[in-house]
Amino acid sequence: MAAGDFDYNPNVPSGDEISELARDFTKMAARLKVLEQMSLDASPLTRLPGNFAIERVLEDRLQSGGTFAFCYADLDNFKPYGDHYGYAKGSELLRVTGDLIQAAVKAYGGSDGFVGHVGGDDFVMVIPAARVSVVCEAVIESFNAEVVKHYAPEDLSVGGIEGCDRYGVQRFFPVITISIAVIICGRDQYSSAVDIARAAAKVKDSAKGKPGSKYMIGAPRGGAA
Repeated sequence: MAAGDFDYNPNVPSGDEISELARDFTKMAARLKVLEQMSLDASPLTRLPGNFAIERVLEDRLQSGGTFAFCYADLDNFKPYGDHYGYAKGSELLRVTGDLIQAAVKAYGGSDGFVGHVGGDDFVMVIPAARVSVVCEAVIESFNAEVVKHYAPEDLSVGGIEGCDRYGVQRFFPVITISIAVIICGRDQYSSAVDIARAAAKVKDSAKGKPGSKYMIGAPRGGAA
C-alpha cells in the first residue's frame, strides 16, 4: 500500500486484533485510491477537481435522494480573448475565475458546496438548491468586477476587442461575461450525471444567447425557465 498498490489485499484471517488492523488498512487504501484519482484528475491550472470528481459528486448526490443544484458556468467570448492577449493572460483569467467561484461557494454555498473545473473556461458548482440565487449573483458580481482588470485601457474604452470568430470572420467581441446554467436535480428527475450534463448543456446554450453575465435556471428535464 505504501508503494501505491491500493488494491492490495493482505488476506489476514479474521478473529484477532491483527485482522481488525488489516481491515482498517484496507479501508484506508480504498480512500487513498480515491484521493489519488482525484488528485490526478485535478486541473493543474486551477487545482480544482476535474471530471472524475465531478461525476462522483453528482452520482453520490443522486444516490442520497435529496434535491440539489448543478450550476454550469461558462465564459462568453473567452477564445478571442486568448487569441488577442495570449496564452498566459488567458490562463491567468481562468485561474482567477476558479478562485472567485470557489470563494463564492465557500461563502454562500453551505458546508457541502462543491466546485469543479471541467476544463478550459467551463466550471461547475454543486450547491443546495435554496442557495442558487445568492451564489450565482456573488459569482457574477465578483467576475464582472475582476474581468475588466484583464483588459487594456484602450480595449475597455470601446467595450471589447476585434478578433476572428470560429469561422475565421473578423468581428467585434464585447468584454468577457459569464453565463451560468442551473439545473435543479433530484433522483426522480435525473438518473445519472450524464443526464444532468445534457440538461445543463441545453440551458447553457439558451443562457449564452442573452447578453451580459447572467444565470438561468432550467425547468424539469432541461427546458429553460
